[in-house]
Amino acid sequence: MNRRSGFTLIEVLVSLVVVTASLTIIAQGFLTGGRASVVSQNETIATMLAESKMAELEAGILSTQMSDQGTFEPERPDFSWSLEPESTETTGLSKMTLTVTWKERNEDRTFTLVRLMKERTTSE
Repeated sequence: MNRRSGFTLIEVLVSLVVVTASLTIIAQGFLTGGRASVVSQNETIATMLAESKMAELEAGILSTQMSDQGTFEPERPDFSWSLEPESTETTGLSKMTLTVTWKERNEDRTFTLVRLMKERTTSE
């Protein structure tokens, strides 16, 4: 009786298939995590930019009476903003809708911030 130690060719091939499939699944997980990280980072940036633009409105740097738009040059030229004021039923309040737009993976993404603000009088 002749006994050989070691693995057969079929065992080696099956183990290679299992290892390859496992590595493929792990790599997909890393790619998905990387994409989610970029999406989260861009949404956080858009939120901060919208808040800073709203602060400009509150400080009186931007007009609350008319629509406006622009980009966040030179810090973030890939992000742009637009402002749409609306009058409300309540006297003295305006609804300000600020939308930040950017491109992500060749797709337009937006973040919208809506606030009610006291209308400025000419003496303020």
